[in-house]
Amino acid sequence: MTLVVVNQGEEAFLDAILAVGYTLRLFKNDVTDGLTAGQVEALTEADFTEADFTGYASAALTGGGWTTSAGDPATGTYAAQNFISSADQTPQTLYGYYVTRTSDGALQWFEEFTTPLVIEFDGEFIRVTPRVTLADTQD
Repeated sequence: MTLVVVNQGEEAFLDAILAVGYTLRLFKNDVTDGLTAGQVEALTEADFTEADFTGYASAALTGGGWTTSAGDPATGTYAAQNFISSADQTPQTLYGYYVTRTSDGALQWFEEFTTPLVIEFDGEFIRVTPRVTLADTQD
């Protein structure tokens, strides 16, 4: 027999997963370059080099701040977060964002940008809308 998690169950799982605090961070190293799928799955927070351009600060994602909806897949979305440069500076290339659990700093998930983004000038920004999906699939 195959376990089937119905749409409302997927949403309930997301509600439970997203009820804790997380921290959203940008990373400036090409963390997956040359890695196998298995090596990517084994990455930890120590593998990421956090952005440090002038004005950068990580963003707190509070539990209960997510909007979840049932469906196939179920989704959890957090309000857009802006990372804004506050000075002209040496260009910094950003490859994506990663999310750590606030309680212990453990990596939970990450997403690479479609193409790397560069921050160099005062007022430039990167906007990230954190989103998590949960879908049932049969192998």
